This record gives sequence, structure tokens and C-alpha cells, in this order.
Amino acid sequence: MNRKVAVVALGSLLASLALGRGRIEGSGTARRFVSQRYGFSITVPRGWYASVDGDTPMYVNFRSTGGATQLHLPDGGAAIVVVAQDSLPKRRRLGGSPRDWAQWDTRGVATANPQVWPFWTPKASGASRAVVTSYDYATYSTQDQAQHCVAIFWDFAHRLFAAHLNYVVGDPKGREFERTFRETIRSIRPLVEPKGKD
Repeated sequence: MNRKVAVVALGSLLASLALGRGRIEGSGTARRFVSQRYGFSITVPRGWYASVDGDTPMYVNFRSTGGATQLHLPDGGAAIVVVAQDSLPKRRRLGGSPRDWAQWDTRGVATANPQVWPFWTPKASGASRAVVTSYDYATYSTQDQAQHCVAIFWDFAHRLFAAHLNYVVGDPKGREFERTFRETIRSIRPLVEPKGKD
């Protein structure tokens, strides 16, 4: 059962990227992923690669050479996937608040019963009610790679969002990945609509 749940959970996140397209604006350290559909932009972490295939971003810190799969990361690899709850199938089961979704998200996947903590976001982000959880899980890939996940859930413009950071358990850069992840989520900013002429 755990294998099936792990595959479905990560597979759903990656599949959601095919539902739309974002775009990258800026250059260097000022690069931002823009989601017109959801009305926000978010920093692209320095040195990470961004997918613009969806309305929400997926970032990886490695070049895809065909060695990474949905359930396997290369040595030193990490991935950040942001998803809107309304893009997932059967979203009504996920709960009506970030905390409810966080608790549902870990069921049958985490190797322990992880706690859910409040996560601070700046007022300028437009994100509210944010929570964070952290856990290890087995991918059941052919390499039987155990991964660590840090997941943040929040409300933005009356929609629920989640972001998952995944990296291999025991990676010496784990704390650095987590710091980058927290800073990235806190960088969310609402898009400013240009004022039209009357």
C-alpha cells in the first residue's frame, strides 16, 4: 500500500505540471517564475533549473540527463514542486485548509507521523495560514532510494497551494536545500495588474 501511495503522491505533483504554462522573467538572481493563471510570481533559486511547462513551477538543481525519474534523484539532486490544489484530481478529499491538506498529504507515505507547524510568510507575499511538515519516505524505485520531503502548504487568493522539496536522505546539503526552499516560498508576490485608462 505504501508503495502505491508514494507513487501516486509524487506522480500527481509531476503530472499537474502538464496543465498549463508559466514563464520566466528577469535574469541572474532576479529570475522569477510567473503564473498568470494563479496571479503570482516566485523566485527561481540561484543555480536551479526551472520548468515552465505548468502554471506552477518545478525546480531542480541538476540537468536532466535521463537518469532522474519521478521516484529517483541523482546524487546531490533536489527538486521543488509547487502545485495548486484545484489542479489535482479528487481535491475535495484533501481538506479545506492548509493544515488539513498537510495532514492528508503524509498519510501512508511518511515513515513516521510527522507534525505540522506554522510557517511564517511575509505579508507582501499574499500567502496566509501557511504550515510546514517534514518526513522521510521510501520511493520504492529500482534503487530503493529513501528521500526526505519538506512540504509547505498555504492559502493564496482563496486557493490552496503546496510546495514539496525532495532530496536523498542523508544528503550533506540537506540544510542548504531547506534554506533555499523556505526563502523561495517566502518570495511569492502577487502580480500587479496594470491600471487601464479610463
